Amino acid sequence: MKKHLSIFKILVFLTIQSCSGQSFEQKIEVDNSLNSFDRKVDSIIVKKMNTYNIPGLSIGIVKSDSIVYSKGYGIKNINTKKVVSANTNFHTASISKLFTAQAIMILVDENKIGLENKLTEIIPELKYKDERIKNITIKSLLNHTSGLTDVSSYNWKNNNQSDNSLKEYVLGLNLKLISQPHTEYNYSNLGYNILGYVIEKLSKTNFDEFVQENILTPSQMSNSDFRYFKIADSIKTSPHSKRMISKKVYERKIYPYTREQAPSSTLNSSANDLSKWMISFLKSSNSLSPKKSFEKMFEPSFNEYPYIGLGFQLSTLNKEKTVGHYGGDKGYRSYLIMIPEKRIGLVLLANCDYDEDFRQEILHPMVKLMLTTYRKNSAND
Repeated sequence: MKKHLSIFKILVFLTIQSCSGQSFEQKIEVDNSLNSFDRKVDSIIVKKMNTYNIPGLSIGIVKSDSIVYSKGYGIKNINTKKVVSANTNFHTASISKLFTAQAIMILVDENKIGLENKLTEIIPELKYKDERIKNITIKSLLNHTSGLTDVSSYNWKNNNQSDNSLKEYVLGLNLKLISQPHTEYNYSNLGYNILGYVIEKLSKTNFDEFVQENILTPSQMSNSDFRYFKIADSIKTSPHSKRMISKKVYERKIYPYTREQAPSSTLNSSANDLSKWMISFLKSSNSLSPKKSFEKMFEPSFNEYPYIGLGFQLSTLNKEKTVGHYGGDKGYRSYLIMIPEKRIGLVLLANCDYDEDFRQEILHPMVKLMLTTYRKNSAND
């Protein structure tokens, strides 16, 4: 009898969910007044936003020292209907890891840490029972070969804002392994949160503040911060999901933020700001400086899994080597991709978490368009 009641309750809940919420349908038109390149970009985005019913999306494209395209589409929130711009802020999810990895490489350049340094030597107060944890290195945390488990629950509802959130979280863990360090690729958000605390210990400042001072501000990312509570209300977006049965789009009540998850997940940024970062990062990685740490981030770092560098996910597209990262959390999806040899970069941010293939369906044709345009321009020079 109890079993039947439970099933009944589930059916009632699903029925209520399917009937609740207003209907949202995205209808955007292509701007035919744009020039040829911009119109092609615009048409790709508009088609996919209408197809997948995406509330809001922002796009940024860079070539060398210039932002060649930066624009917002749709709305920040399906209830308020306020429009998205290129400066509108989104939760970028795992794109955050690129900044955590860059922060580690800054410390490497400053000789404050080495990639082969052992984690337990830097944070001897870590709790664990498995002695193999002593074999975890900074490099293995960067390329997800530490053997650590992933985060089991992000607890976004906690919304911690204390300066001690990351420290208390990491030192409160009882670390466990799912594989021997350096032997398998196992994606671990936990590993990146621990890297954030490594940065705190070595820099003697909060992770968020170190990244702000050493990466965001130098890259002129004035609207970006790992601390959601620092973001101006005027540029915020809301997270959206889709009902299981009715397929209705709805606004999620909880924004994906709690400070202890910052190093793996909580960079809040805009297409314009991330475009500025891509220009800055690509310039640094292609510089003649004797410090070549950033270039190492693009190189395969684990023979058994050649698709991971130091923070960056590696791939090939249109016969070109690409580096970047996907991002996804409750209510948000993102994708950043660069071609270092061509100094081309693209980023997409969206405030929904469903039909996530739209990310590559939008950016990959744009990569081809950029390469084609670049080759034509080179031939005409």
